Amino acid sequence: MNRVVGWSTVAVVVSVVVLFLTLARVSSCADAAPGEGTSSCANAPMLGIAGSWIVGTAGAVVVALSAWQISRATRSSESHED
Repeated sequence: MNRVVGWSTVAVVVSVVVLFLTLARVSSCADAAPGEGTSSCANAPMLGIAGSWIVGTAGAVVVALSAWQISRATRSSESHED
């Protein structure tokens, strides 16, 4: 049962970190000189578009691996109880 707890912890921690990294955004603003146009601001993902996709995909793979390991450990413990 310790393996189930361990892999569950991995899945939760990875999910939280991936959600933070993919949802966090950064903003930057460029102020125009007085009377010389308009100011502009940009808002983008903290890691960029490509970085967010990479982190999201890697996180999904780790969570899927964790789910597979949890199911294996659960089946293994059930078969040993017989």
